Amino acid sequence: QAFVVGSAPGSVAAARGGVCALRTRSGVGVAARRAKVGAVSAVKDSDADAAAKERGSESAATGAAAVAAAAAKDVPFEIRGFSLANFGVALGLAITGYSFYGYFSSNGTASGTSLGFVYGVPVLLIGLALKYAELKPVPVASTPEGLALRESKATAIQKKIVKDVTRHRYGDEAHLDSALKALGLIPRGAACPELVRLSEQEIGGEYALGLEFFSKETPYSEWEKQLPKYDRFFGPNVRCEVQKLDEAKRLVELKIITTSTGSQS
Repeated sequence: QAFVVGSAPGSVAAARGGVCALRTRSGVGVAARRAKVGAVSAVKDSDADAAAKERGSESAATGAAAVAAAAAKDVPFEIRGFSLANFGVALGLAITGYSFYGYFSSNGTASGTSLGFVYGVPVLLIGLALKYAELKPVPVASTPEGLALRESKATAIQKKIVKDVTRHRYGDEAHLDSALKALGLIPRGAACPELVRLSEQEIGGEYALGLEFFSKETPYSEWEKQLPKYDRFFGPNVRCEVQKLDEAKRLVELKIITTSTGSQS
Protein backbone atom coordinates (compact mmCIF):
# COMPACT_ATOMS: atom_id res chain seq x y z
CA GLN A 1 0.00 0.00 0.00
CA ALA A 2 1.16 3.46 -0.71
CA PHE A 3 1.34 5.89 2.20
CA VAL A 4 0.95 9.61 1.55
CA VAL A 5 2.71 11.87 4.02
CA GLY A 6 1.06 15.30 4.33
CA SER A 7 -0.26 17.87 6.73
CA ALA A 8 -3.80 17.98 7.69
CA PRO A 9 -5.50 21.35 7.05
CA GLY A 10 -6.53 21.55 10.68
CA SER A 11 -2.96 21.14 11.93
CA VAL A 12 -1.66 23.89 9.62
CA ALA A 13 -4.33 26.29 10.80
CA ALA A 14 -3.55 25.48 14.43
CA ALA A 15 0.16 26.09 13.84
CA ARG A 16 -0.55 29.40 12.17
CA GLY A 17 -2.78 30.38 15.08
CA GLY A 18 -0.03 29.53 17.56
CA VAL A 19 2.50 31.69 15.67
CA CYS A 20 0.07 34.62 15.62
CA ALA A 21 -0.52 34.20 19.33
CA LEU A 22 3.23 34.17 20.01
CA ARG A 23 3.69 37.30 17.90
CA THR A 24 0.85 38.99 19.75
CA ARG A 25 2.34 38.11 23.14
CA SER A 26 5.78 39.29 21.96
CA GLY A 27 4.29 42.60 20.81
CA VAL A 28 2.54 43.02 24.12
CA GLY A 29 5.81 42.29 25.95
CA VAL A 30 7.73 44.89 23.89
CA ALA A 31 5.01 47.47 24.47
CA ALA A 32 5.11 46.75 28.19
CA ARG A 33 8.88 47.12 28.27
CA ARG A 34 8.67 50.41 26.35
CA ALA A 35 6.01 51.67 28.75
CA LYS A 36 8.23 50.68 31.69
CA VAL A 37 11.24 52.51 30.20
CA GLY A 38 9.05 55.56 29.59
CA ALA A 39 7.84 55.49 33.18
CA VAL A 40 11.41 55.21 34.48
CA SER A 41 12.48 58.16 32.29
CA ALA A 42 9.57 60.21 33.58
CA VAL A 43 10.54 59.40 37.15
CA LYS A 44 14.17 60.39 36.44
CA ASP A 45 13.06 63.68 34.86
CA SER A 46 10.84 64.37 37.85
CA ASP A 47 13.72 63.59 40.21
CA ALA A 48 16.02 65.90 38.22
CA ASP A 49 13.50 68.76 38.43
CA ALA A 50 13.08 68.18 42.16
CA ALA A 51 16.86 68.12 42.62
CA ALA A 52 17.22 71.41 40.71
CA LYS A 53 14.55 73.02 42.88
CA GLU A 54 16.21 71.61 45.99
CA ARG A 55 19.59 73.06 44.93
CA GLY A 56 17.99 76.46 44.43
CA SER A 57 16.38 76.24 47.86
CA GLU A 58 19.65 75.13 49.41
CA SER A 59 21.47 78.09 47.85
CA ALA A 60 18.93 80.54 49.23
CA ALA A 61 19.03 78.79 52.60
CA THR A 62 22.84 78.98 52.58
CA GLY A 63 22.67 82.72 52.01
CA ALA A 64 20.19 83.13 54.84
CA ALA A 65 22.36 80.95 57.09
CA ALA A 66 25.46 83.00 56.33
CA VAL A 67 23.61 86.21 57.12
CA ALA A 68 22.33 84.66 60.34
CA ALA A 69 25.87 83.56 61.24
CA ALA A 70 27.14 87.06 60.64
CA ALA A 71 24.36 88.44 62.81
CA ALA A 72 25.34 86.02 65.56
CA LYS A 73 28.80 87.62 65.61
CA ASP A 74 27.35 91.00 66.52
CA VAL A 75 28.53 92.34 69.86
CA PRO A 76 26.31 94.18 72.35
CA PHE A 77 28.29 97.36 71.72
CA GLU A 78 31.04 98.50 69.39
CA ILE A 79 33.60 101.28 69.36
CA ARG A 80 34.04 102.63 65.84
CA GLY A 81 37.17 104.44 64.68
CA PHE A 82 39.18 102.88 67.50
CA SER A 83 41.71 100.02 67.43
CA LEU A 84 41.63 97.87 70.55
CA ALA A 85 44.92 96.30 69.43
CA ASN A 86 46.69 99.67 69.25
CA PHE A 87 45.34 100.58 72.68
CA GLY A 88 46.60 97.30 74.18
CA VAL A 89 50.07 97.71 72.65
CA ALA A 90 50.33 101.33 73.79
CA LEU A 91 49.14 100.53 77.32
CA GLY A 92 51.46 97.53 77.64
CA LEU A 93 54.46 99.55 76.42
CA ALA A 94 53.63 102.39 78.80
CA ILE A 95 53.35 100.15 81.86
CA THR A 96 56.44 98.13 80.97
CA GLY A 97 58.46 101.25 80.10
CA TYR A 98 57.48 102.95 83.35
CA SER A 99 58.48 99.82 85.25
CA PHE A 100 61.91 99.79 83.62
CA TYR A 101 62.35 103.50 84.32
CA GLY A 102 61.35 103.07 87.98
CA TYR A 103 63.65 100.08 88.39
CA PHE A 104 66.79 101.73 86.97
CA SER A 105 66.16 105.17 88.43
CA SER A 106 65.87 103.68 91.94
CA ASN A 107 68.72 101.21 91.49
CA GLY A 108 66.27 98.37 91.81
CA THR A 109 64.80 99.46 95.13
CA ALA A 110 61.40 100.74 93.93
CA SER A 111 58.65 98.46 95.23
CA GLY A 112 56.18 99.08 92.38
CA THR A 113 58.43 98.02 89.52
CA SER A 114 57.78 94.29 89.86
CA LEU A 115 54.03 94.93 89.84
CA GLY A 116 54.45 96.92 86.65
CA PHE A 117 56.30 94.03 84.97
CA VAL A 118 53.65 91.56 86.09
CA TYR A 119 50.85 93.53 84.40
CA GLY A 120 52.72 95.40 81.67
CA VAL A 121 54.19 92.43 79.79
CA PRO A 122 50.91 90.42 79.57
CA VAL A 123 48.99 93.51 78.41
CA LEU A 124 51.65 94.11 75.76
CA LEU A 125 51.45 90.49 74.57
CA ILE A 126 47.65 90.63 74.39
CA GLY A 127 47.86 93.85 72.39
CA LEU A 128 50.34 92.26 69.96
CA ALA A 129 48.11 89.20 69.57
CA LEU A 130 45.11 91.40 68.77
CA LYS A 131 47.25 93.36 66.32
CA TYR A 132 48.13 90.13 64.51
CA ALA A 133 44.45 89.11 64.25
CA GLU A 134 43.15 92.58 63.40
CA LEU A 135 41.23 93.43 60.22
CA LYS A 136 41.31 97.13 59.52
CA PRO A 137 38.18 98.99 58.36
CA VAL A 138 37.62 99.11 54.61
CA PRO A 139 37.62 102.62 53.06
CA VAL A 140 34.34 103.81 51.53
CA ALA A 141 34.01 106.06 48.49
CA SER A 142 30.50 107.52 48.46
CA THR A 143 28.81 110.00 46.17
CA PRO A 144 26.34 112.40 47.83
CA GLU A 145 23.47 110.67 46.00
CA GLY A 146 24.64 107.21 47.05
CA LEU A 147 25.07 108.24 50.67
CA ALA A 148 21.54 109.67 50.76
CA LEU A 149 20.06 106.55 49.14
CA ARG A 150 21.69 104.29 51.72
CA GLU A 151 19.26 105.54 54.36
CA SER A 152 16.18 105.49 52.14
CA LYS A 153 16.65 102.49 49.83
CA ALA A 154 19.42 100.20 51.07
CA THR A 155 18.31 96.75 52.20
CA ALA A 156 19.08 95.41 55.65
CA ILE A 157 21.83 93.18 54.24
CA GLN A 158 23.48 96.06 52.39
CA LYS A 159 23.48 98.17 55.55
CA LYS A 160 24.91 95.28 57.56
CA ILE A 161 27.74 94.82 55.07
CA VAL A 162 28.67 98.50 55.31
CA LYS A 163 28.47 98.39 59.10
CA ASP A 164 30.55 95.23 59.47
CA VAL A 165 33.42 96.03 57.12
CA THR A 166 33.93 99.65 58.24
CA ARG A 167 35.01 98.74 61.78
CA HIS A 168 37.95 96.87 63.27
CA ARG A 169 37.38 93.12 63.44
CA TYR A 170 39.36 90.42 65.22
CA GLY A 171 39.75 86.71 64.54
CA ASP A 172 38.31 86.56 61.02
CA GLU A 173 40.40 85.45 58.04
CA ALA A 174 39.12 88.31 55.90
CA HIS A 175 36.14 90.64 55.56
CA LEU A 176 33.06 88.69 54.35
CA ASP A 177 35.03 85.42 54.40
CA SER A 178 32.00 83.31 55.38
CA ALA A 179 29.91 84.80 52.56
CA LEU A 180 32.63 84.22 49.97
CA LYS A 181 33.06 80.65 51.17
CA ALA A 182 29.33 79.97 50.92
CA LEU A 183 29.29 81.38 47.37
CA GLY A 184 32.11 79.07 46.28
CA LEU A 185 34.55 81.91 45.63
CA ILE A 186 37.42 80.43 47.64
CA PRO A 187 38.97 77.51 45.73
CA ARG A 188 40.31 74.64 47.79
CA GLY A 189 43.64 75.59 49.31
CA ALA A 190 43.47 79.16 47.96
CA ALA A 191 43.56 82.44 49.84
CA CYS A 192 40.33 84.35 50.46
CA PRO A 193 39.75 87.35 48.16
CA GLU A 194 40.56 90.56 50.03
CA LEU A 195 37.97 93.33 50.24
CA VAL A 196 39.90 96.54 49.58
CA ARG A 197 37.22 99.19 49.03
CA LEU A 198 33.50 99.97 49.16
CA SER A 199 31.68 102.36 46.87
CA GLU A 200 28.19 103.86 47.10
CA GLN A 201 26.45 105.45 44.17
CA GLU A 202 23.10 105.98 42.50
CA ILE A 203 22.22 103.93 39.41
CA GLY A 204 18.85 104.58 37.78
CA GLY A 205 17.42 105.92 41.01
CA GLU A 206 18.55 102.85 42.95
CA TYR A 207 21.20 102.39 45.65
CA ALA A 208 24.29 100.55 44.39
CA LEU A 209 26.84 99.13 46.80
CA GLY A 210 30.13 98.14 45.14
CA LEU A 211 32.50 95.63 46.76
CA GLU A 212 36.01 95.81 45.28
CA PHE A 213 38.14 92.71 45.86
CA PHE A 214 41.78 91.87 45.31
CA SER A 215 41.22 88.38 43.89
CA LYS A 216 44.71 86.91 43.84
CA GLU A 217 43.86 83.22 43.56
CA THR A 218 40.20 83.21 42.48
CA PRO A 219 39.98 83.66 38.69
CA TYR A 220 37.48 86.09 37.20
CA SER A 221 35.79 83.19 35.38
CA GLU A 222 34.79 81.80 38.79
CA TRP A 223 33.20 85.12 39.76
CA GLU A 224 31.17 85.04 36.54
CA LYS A 225 30.25 81.38 37.03
CA GLN A 226 28.71 82.04 40.44
CA LEU A 227 26.78 85.13 39.26
CA PRO A 228 23.33 83.41 39.35
CA LYS A 229 23.76 82.80 43.09
CA TYR A 230 24.39 86.41 44.09
CA ASP A 231 20.82 87.71 43.76
CA ARG A 232 19.44 85.00 46.05
CA PHE A 233 22.33 85.20 48.50
CA PHE A 234 22.30 88.98 49.01
CA GLY A 235 18.56 89.34 48.41
CA PRO A 236 15.76 89.73 48.52
CA ASN A 237 14.98 92.69 46.26
CA VAL A 238 18.43 93.20 44.76
CA ARG A 239 20.21 92.43 41.51
CA CYS A 240 23.94 91.86 41.25
CA GLU A 241 26.61 92.59 38.67
CA VAL A 242 30.26 91.59 38.50
CA GLN A 243 33.00 93.20 36.46
CA LYS A 244 36.75 93.00 36.04
CA LEU A 245 38.31 96.32 37.09
CA ASP A 246 41.99 95.61 36.46
CA GLU A 247 43.29 92.30 35.13
CA ALA A 248 46.94 93.05 35.94
CA LYS A 249 46.13 94.03 39.54
CA ARG A 250 43.50 91.25 39.79
CA LEU A 251 40.77 93.62 40.94
CA VAL A 252 37.13 92.49 40.69
CA GLU A 253 34.00 94.42 41.69
CA LEU A 254 30.75 92.86 42.86
CA LYS A 255 27.94 95.39 42.72
CA ILE A 256 24.69 94.91 44.70
CA ILE A 257 21.89 97.13 43.38
CA THR A 258 18.46 97.55 44.93
CA THR A 259 15.30 97.08 42.90
CA SER A 260 12.24 99.30 43.16
CA THR A 261 10.50 96.83 45.47
CA GLY A 262 13.58 96.51 47.67
CA SER A 263 13.48 99.91 49.33
CA GLN A 264 13.47 99.58 53.08
CA SER A 265 14.88 101.44 56.02
